[in-house]
Amino acid sequence: MSRFAILAPLAPALVITAYFVVAFAIFLARASVLGMRVDQEVEKRSASPLLGRFLRHYMMWLLGPWERALAKTGISPNTITLASLGSAAGSAVAIGFGHFALGGWLYLLTGILDILDGRVARRTDRVTRGGAYFDSVIDRYAELLVFSGFAFYYRNSWALAVVLAAAIGSIMVSYAKARGESLGVDVNVGTMQRPERLFYLGLMTTMAPIVESLYGHGTFPSFVLAVVALGLLAASANWTAARRISHTLARLDEAEGVSTATPPKPAPEPTSTTTGTASAMPLRILRGGR
Repeated sequence: MSRFAILAPLAPALVITAYFVVAFAIFLARASVLGMRVDQEVEKRSASPLLGRFLRHYMMWLLGPWERALAKTGISPNTITLASLGSAAGSAVAIGFGHFALGGWLYLLTGILDILDGRVARRTDRVTRGGAYFDSVIDRYAELLVFSGFAFYYRNSWALAVVLAAAIGSIMVSYAKARGESLGVDVNVGTMQRPERLFYLGLMTTMAPIVESLYGHGTFPSFVLAVVALGLLAASANWTAARRISHTLARLDEAEGVSTATPPKPAPEPTSTTTGTASAMPLRILRGGR
C-alpha cells in the first residue's frame, strides 16, 4: 500500500496542518519584507522559554481576523469560554475512542478559544474579575476532560500511569500559581505553563496518527508520539510545580522575616530599689508573674 493510501484517512487533519504551515510561511515572508507584526499584549508579558515571542506573535496575527469578527458579533466572552469547554469535551471523546488527529485539533481549538475569550473581553471592554474567575475554573475542567480521554484510551496499558502523572502535574502547576498569587506572591516561574502544555500536547497528539501510519509503534502503546508528549509533560509540569512551590515558600518566608539567626536576648527586667517582701509582691504582680 502506498504512503498516500495510508495517509488518506487523515486527509482532514493534514489539510488543517497545511493551513497552519502555509500561514506560518506567509507570516515569515511578511516579517522579512515589512517587519514582524508585533502584538502589544504579547510584548507586555514575559517571554515564554518554550514558545518564545515569535510564535506568539504568529498566533496573534493568525487569530486577529477571528478576534475582530467575534468582537463585532457582540458575543459574550463567557460564551466563548463555554465553547472552549465544549471543544475540550469533544477532544476527550475523540481521544478516548482512538481518533487522535481529531482529538488533537480539538484540543488546540480549546486553546485558541481560551486565547480569544480574554482578547475579545479586552477589545470590547468587558473585562471583569468574575469573568477571569470563570475562565480559570473552566480551564481546569477542560484540562481534566482531555486527560480523562487519554486515561480511557490507555486504561489497559502502562501508559495510564504516564497520563495520570501528566494530569497531576498540569493541575498542580496551575494551583501552585493561583494559591501563591492569592497570598501576594508573583509565581510566574517555570517553563511548562498552560500555553506550552496545550500547544505541545495538542500538536504531538495531532501528529501521532501520521507517525503511527508511517512507522507503527512496535512494542510501545499505540500513538506512541502522544505517549512521549505525555511523558515529557509529566516530567516538566511536575518539575515546574515543584519550582513554584519552592519559590512561593521562599518569598513568603522573606515577607514574614523568617531567619535562622539566633534570636536576640530579651532585655533584662528593671530592678527595684525597694527591698523586702512587702514591696516586691506588688512589683511582681505588675510584671504579670505567676
